[in-house]
Amino acid sequence: MFRILVTDKLDAEGVEILRRYKEFEVVEKETLKGEALIQELKGYDAIIVRSETKLTKEVLEASEGLKIIARAGVGVDNIDVPTATKKGIVVVNAPSGNTISTAEYTFAMMISLARKIPFAHASMQQKVWDRKSFKGVELLNKTIGIIGLGRIGTEVAKRARAFGMRVLGYDPYLSEEMAQKLEIELASLEKIYKESDFITVHTPLTEATRGLIGKKEIEMMKKSVRIINCARGGIIDEAALAEALKSGRIAGAAIDVYSKEPPFDSNNPLLDAPNCILAPHLGASTSEAQYNVAIESAEAVANFLLHGMIVNSVNMPSVSKEDFNRLKAFVQLSERLGNMAGQILEGQLEAVRVVGHGEISSKDVNLLTRSLLKGLFMPFLGDTVNYVNSLPTAQSRGIKIEEVMDDTPCEYTNLLKVIVKSDKEELELWGTVYAQSHGKMVNFNNYFFEATPSGNMILIANDDVPGVVGRVGTILGERGINIANMHVGRKKETKKALILVSIDQKPEEDVLQQLAKVPGVNKVKFLVVE
Repeated sequence: MFRILVTDKLDAEGVEILRRYKEFEVVEKETLKGEALIQELKGYDAIIVRSETKLTKEVLEASEGLKIIARAGVGVDNIDVPTATKKGIVVVNAPSGNTISTAEYTFAMMISLARKIPFAHASMQQKVWDRKSFKGVELLNKTIGIIGLGRIGTEVAKRARAFGMRVLGYDPYLSEEMAQKLEIELASLEKIYKESDFITVHTPLTEATRGLIGKKEIEMMKKSVRIINCARGGIIDEAALAEALKSGRIAGAAIDVYSKEPPFDSNNPLLDAPNCILAPHLGASTSEAQYNVAIESAEAVANFLLHGMIVNSVNMPSVSKEDFNRLKAFVQLSERLGNMAGQILEGQLEAVRVVGHGEISSKDVNLLTRSLLKGLFMPFLGDTVNYVNSLPTAQSRGIKIEEVMDDTPCEYTNLLKVIVKSDKEELELWGTVYAQSHGKMVNFNNYFFEATPSGNMILIANDDVPGVVGRVGTILGERGINIANMHVGRKKETKKALILVSIDQKPEEDVLQQLAKVPGVNKVKFLVVE
């Protein structure tokens, strides 16, 4: 008998699916917090939550026997995924259940903003008949800029075309070919900021997207622009947005999500901003969406507990435990190589090639491809991409994937080659695993060295001249930044070199700027390899 705890008022249809199985004991509870949650969770094999229940590090570390967590929704920011992974708890979500709901809601917010409907309604409630103050704008022939072209972003694009809008889109992982099929004009963020009449964001909240739209970006925009955020709080700098609204720098905003929810205790500056529609995180609040995510999460729990099948996991691949253990070190290595490439590669991603040499060629390279793509997408897509959905994510964006197995002998017992190509450049990274557990990067674009791709790293491309290495070490030392490792690769024929420095902490921006000014240094890039 498996015990399943259901919280946060999951849709009844999802609970009913679980109750049909004689192997399950299903217990429904109101949202629990802190110590009450810790005590209740003991003895359960599974828990299904929405956004209210917070499965923190403390809660998960105290759990006993928990095997799977299901989030009835997309975001897993209320779940400490690293702690769950460390304890061997599978975390799954319901990534597709609220796609249409959020896309339609985005359009509802945009139309309400364009025609000033909420403000007119408030005026009528005050018994004021004022037609002059609420003149709006049409959507026809306007330009919409969509930042993030996943499931929801592409659905918004379809609706925008139906309204006769010009669609600009930014997504570093959507190919030009796929964009043309979707009738989306791929554009840089700067072009979107400068040319759009409406801007809507549809990305997860990651380090790369936090504060994506701030004061500097708003200064690029038209004064008539209207901004919509139905994705995640924190993507837009709320103070900068409020200031722009109050000064009349932009025409309006519609906000459904906040950096802290509810936003009232934090004195959110948007609460008294003019021409701003505010709603309490309603993007997925439709009967259909709640039904879909409940069904999706309940079925995922049932499949895992009864059959060992992992679906929509954010922290485990969909393979048997035995196969995963044999490939664990290579899975970690390929993900880290992908994560490095994702932070370095410039331009629109077009193709990924994975080559296995030696003993690794007899293994399931598809798992390595998925882990590589997970790492590659992480800087922009964050925890919305995982081992399960990384390949479909690449395919849906028109990225060409090639897998090659070569069992001919090479200088390494096992060698994984990763080639990542964009419309601007190509990166080639090699990795190998020693003693089945120690993953090393041994080649970066034909610069050869052995480095562990992990933690805080600074990548420096420079001329192969005396003094560069010493000056780099001096600058870091003067700022109290400890060097854990330093690796140098050289190309004598081109007189170029590459320095990879592992450091103990994240450097300030001015440190990187100082390094970039060292004579002979051509490029400096800070990486956080997870």
